[in-house]
Amino acid sequence: MRREGGFTLIELMVVVALIAVLATIAIPSFFRESSRSKAESEVAAMFGELKVRQEQYHLENGAYFSTGASETDSWPAAPDRQKQSIYPLPASWQTLKVTPAEQSVVCTYVAIAGGPGDAAGNMATSPPFNFTVPNANWYYVLAHCDMDGSSAIDGYFFSSSVDSAIQKVNPSR
Repeated sequence: MRREGGFTLIELMVVVALIAVLATIAIPSFFRESSRSKAESEVAAMFGELKVRQEQYHLENGAYFSTGASETDSWPAAPDRQKQSIYPLPASWQTLKVTPAEQSVVCTYVAIAGGPGDAAGNMATSPPFNFTVPNANWYYVLAHCDMDGSSAIDGYFFSSSVDSAIQKVNPSR
């Protein structure tokens, strides 16, 4: 009697179980990375727009412009990973002539400006950003992102007139 070649039902069930385990690990990681990359590209575009508008305002007025009274005075008011409309723009953004490329955003944004001797906000001057106020007019842009739907750990992005590199805190959450 000749034996047929092939897979047994047990072998097939083990393979299906392994695929299921790998999928439960990979799928959340994929969505987390997708959310992170979307937020980072949004932040880069918004920071670029705010920086250009700050420099234009500085050329026209001799000073930079704050879009909010403090670091918590951001627009939109709270981050939302489901994307929210950025319109209508607040008056401060209109003064800067900000024209966002995106109509909907997941992060909130604020630009804080000052001159020599003016105090910067706590988040900017604390680690890891460690912004030091220069002896000239300055500004910094801060983004607050909630990429996981939980306010327990949020992501923050920072860039300034002193250092145009975008610094990140908890960007993968």
